[in-house]
Amino acid sequence: MIAMLAAAAVAAATPLTAVRDSYPALSPDGKTLLFHSNRGGRQAIWAAAGDGSDPRPLFDGTGLGKDPGTPVWAPDGTRIAFAMTPLDATDPNESEIYVMRRDGTAVRRLTAAPGDDSHPHWSADGRRIFFNSARATPDLKADWSRQWIDIYSMAADGGDLRRHTECRAVCTYPAPSPDGRRVVHRRVVAEPGLNWELKPIERNSEVFVTALDGSGSVNVSRSPAYDGWPTWAPGGKWLVFASNRDGIAATGQIFAVRPDGTGVHALSRGSWSRVQPSFAGPGRLLVYQGREEGETEIGHVAALPVALAD
Repeated sequence: MIAMLAAAAVAAATPLTAVRDSYPALSPDGKTLLFHSNRGGRQAIWAAAGDGSDPRPLFDGTGLGKDPGTPVWAPDGTRIAFAMTPLDATDPNESEIYVMRRDGTAVRRLTAAPGDDSHPHWSADGRRIFFNSARATPDLKADWSRQWIDIYSMAADGGDLRRHTECRAVCTYPAPSPDGRRVVHRRVVAEPGLNWELKPIERNSEVFVTALDGSGSVNVSRSPAYDGWPTWAPGGKWLVFASNRDGIAATGQIFAVRPDGTGVHALSRGSWSRVQPSFAGPGRLLVYQGREEGETEIGHVAALPVALAD
């Protein structure tokens, strides 16, 4: 069982008031846990032993950028992809995709487009990296929520860019299926819904499964609640995602669904929010588990046992 990375107070000299450890990813060999955290006074990528012990900073962006985060392992465990704001960024939304060795060295920038390139995920064979990008939006000066953000992939060296969606809306957080034929992602649709605080809004966040050629897109979450952070279960017969459909403001839980949208059911319950799931083996998820205290969000990485039928 992965140990919880307990929240702790940050030194008073920093502007932060509580620790937030999030976006967990366990290495393929199970020996190293990655997450991003503000526990050092600013956001950085941290590593810990596979059981959550011995947390230590791995990469903080010094000399290259700021706020590195959302780290994900290559399938062979030798490289890590992540997103970061480069030092020369002039757009407040700018983020680029980078890769580095598992020890935090040899950092290489793979994208160089204006706007938001973020949320990388590797293909099962390690040859491609999927990400969302605003590079096709008509107006980068528009509010981020009004830009056209689509799903792309590139070769692991940054070449061979391919576009997989034409959402003309916000499509983010792509994860390719184990068989490489589809991608699951979040999409904002022009239908009334609820935001993270459960307040009515004119657009809704849903989870979609789309073929790599952009066809056959299916809404698999179908709820007025906020649905997001999707990923595939090993084997590709299930998806998991986070949603606040339980009706507690600013609190998400983990749900499972078949890729055709059937069989939706809860995998977690409780007063603490559980989001950003990643698999740490066939029967176990890692999640960011947190809660809001006033204007501060605190939280840690936790393990969640799961049982998914064949």
